[in-house]
Amino acid sequence: MKTALTVAATFALAIATSFVVAQTAPTNTPPTDTPPADASAVDPAMHPRTSNMPALNHPGRMTPMPPDFSTLDRNGVGYVTQQDAATNPWLRENFATCDADHDGQISRSEYAACSKKN
Repeated sequence: MKTALTVAATFALAIATSFVVAQTAPTNTPPTDTPPADASAVDPAMHPRTSNMPALNHPGRMTPMPPDFSTLDRNGVGYVTQQDAATNPWLRENFATCDADHDGQISRSEYAACSKKN
């Protein structure tokens, strides 16, 4: 009698475990880096990896977006030098245009005006 009860309890436990396993959500597989067949059909809003890509300002040429001034003014002095600009592709390309008074420094107001134009 004791053996029959143990076998029945083991069988019931096995069935209950299989139900629990069947109800768990499958794990998501990581996406592959293979681009879709039609890359023009990709909606940037649906793909966060591409939504912060540089803007296409000139046909056929990707241009980086202007960063926030505070990320460039690392020393907190209120201006950005050409040495500071060397770390950012957008500012490195637009430094001469942004430096309106040609003093070798871009102030916050010069940067604000320049980043709106470019």
